[in-house]
Amino acid sequence: EDGFDRLIIYEVTSHDRVLLVTACIGHVCDLITDEAYYGVRVNEKFIPIYSSIKRCLSCNYQFTQDRPICPKCKGDQISDSRKRITLLRKVAKEAEHIIVGTDPDTEGEKIAWDIKNLLSGCGILKRAEFHEVTPRALKEALENLREVDESLVKAQIVRRIEDRWIGFSLSQILWHHFKEHNLSAGRAQTPVLGWIIQNTEAQKKKEPALYLKEYDLILKGLEEEYVEIEVKRIKTQEIIIEPLPPYTTESLLRDASSILKLSVEETMRSAQKLFENGLITYHRTDSTSVSQVGLKIAKEYLKEEFYPRKFSKEGAHECIRPTRAIAKETLLRLIEEGVIKTEPLSWKEYGVYDLIFKRFMASQCKPSKGIKEEYIIRANGKEFSEQRIIQCSGKALDLYKWFVKVRSPIPEGTHHLKGKKVLIPEAYPFTEADIVNQMKQKGIGRPSTYATIINKLFERNYIVKKNGKIFSTPKGKKIFQYLMKHFSDLLSEERTRLLEEKMDKIEKGELRYEECLKELYAEIKNAELREKQ
Repeated sequence: EDGFDRLIIYEVTSHDRVLLVTACIGHVCDLITDEAYYGVRVNEKFIPIYSSIKRCLSCNYQFTQDRPICPKCKGDQISDSRKRITLLRKVAKEAEHIIVGTDPDTEGEKIAWDIKNLLSGCGILKRAEFHEVTPRALKEALENLREVDESLVKAQIVRRIEDRWIGFSLSQILWHHFKEHNLSAGRAQTPVLGWIIQNTEAQKKKEPALYLKEYDLILKGLEEEYVEIEVKRIKTQEIIIEPLPPYTTESLLRDASSILKLSVEETMRSAQKLFENGLITYHRTDSTSVSQVGLKIAKEYLKEEFYPRKFSKEGAHECIRPTRAIAKETLLRLIEEGVIKTEPLSWKEYGVYDLIFKRFMASQCKPSKGIKEEYIIRANGKEFSEQRIIQCSGKALDLYKWFVKVRSPIPEGTHHLKGKKVLIPEAYPFTEADIVNQMKQKGIGRPSTYATIINKLFERNYIVKKNGKIFSTPKGKKIFQYLMKHFSDLLSEERTRLLEEKMDKIEKGELRYEECLKELYAEIKNAELREKQ
C-alpha cells in the first residue's frame, strides 16, 4: 500500500501454474500536454512523449502534468499510476513470467504494450487474449499466450495522436475565436454534430397526412378529416423470416435505447459489468460471428429448436452473447441462492443481459413462418400502396418479439372513415441509438468510442436530450458552422471515414504508421496557418 494506491493481489492456481493476479486499472500512461507539439516531438521522426496518468479522487479528472493538486477542482487527493507501476514491478520481479490480460481490442493492446515496456527487465512478458471471463476461456488463453501485436499498438498510437492533434489544435482556435474555454472539436465528434444539426432542421419541414386509427394507417398528402377509402388486396403470400444476427455493440445500443430506454453510457456501463462478472462475452465488437462454444451453449438451451448459424466469418472477435445457457429468470435465482457469485446487479444489468440472451438464442432458432399481404388503397383521387406481415410464428419470435412487427390485416372494400389530421416531419428526432447506427453505417468511430463521442457533445452543450430524443443547440450549430467554414477539409465525413480505413490498414500491417502521421501533421499545420491568416 502506498498513499491512495493499493495493489490487491490474489494467489490462485491453474492447471500448471501458481498465479499472482492483480489489476493495472486501465491505461497507465498518456501523452503529455505541456511539451513538444501537443505531446509529440517532431523532427525527422514523430516521437510521442508519455507520462503517468494522475486521477483526482474528488472529481475523477485525469491529467499527466506533475502537480500535487487537480487542475480542475484544485483537490489534493491524487492517484498517480506511477506508484501503481512501482508496485507492479516489485511483484513482477518475484515472478518468472508476466502475463497481461487486458481487453481484446486495440486499446487493450496499447495498455499491454505500455506494461511490457514499464516492466522491462522483470521477467518474460506474454499477452493473454480472452473474450469472456470464464474458466474455459482463461484456460485457453493461458495455453495460447502470444506476443504483443505491435501493429495494433501502432494503430492505437496514431489514433491517440490524431485525437490530440486535431482536438487540441482546433479547440484552442475555438477558445481564441469565441472567448470561451468549454469548447472542443474532434475528427469524429464534429461530423456527428453535423448529422444532429441536419436532423434537427429536417424536423421543421412537415407535410400534412391523415391517420386512420382503425387500420393503423397513415395516408400522406391528405388533409380532409373525413375520407372514403377503397382497399384492394393484391397479394397474399407465405414467407420465411430468418432471425436477426446476434448483437454487435451498435445493435445492442440501439435495442437497449428503444426497448429499455437506456442511454448509450448506461448500456455500456451495464455491459461492462456483465462482462467483468463472466456473464457475457466482450461487448465492444462489430462482429456477428458465433464460435463453436457459442453454438454449444445455444444447442444446450434450444434443444430441438436449434438451427446453427455462424453469420460472419470466424476471426479473433465474436458477437455479444451469454457465456451460459441460462435465461434471466434462472440467472436471478441462481445469484440470489449464491450458486453463481457476482457483484450486485441492478435492473439495468439484468435488462441488458435479458436482451443479449434472447437475441442470441433467437439467432440460432429455426426460421419463422409468416403471411404477408400487399394492398392498393385509393382515397380522394390518390393511390397508396401498403404491405404488412399479418401472421408470424416460431421460437425465434417467442424469444425475441421485436424482430418482426405483426399487424392486423386491412379489410377489402370501401370504407367511410374519420381520421386524425397530423403533420409528418421530413425526419424524426434521433435517439442516441440512431446516432450510433449512423456512426456504424458511415464508418465513423468504433465500438469503444461510440459512447465517448456522444457524451462529449452533451458535455459541451452542443446537443441536448428531451424525452429521450436528441436535438442540436444554437451553440452547437454556431460552432459547427464555424468549423465547416474554415476546417471542412480536416473534419469532413469522407476524410474521417478514410482515416478510419488507414487505421485498419495499420492494424493489418499494410500501412506504415509514420506515413499516416506525416500526412496528418501537414494537414493540421496548414489549418493552423490558415487560421492565423
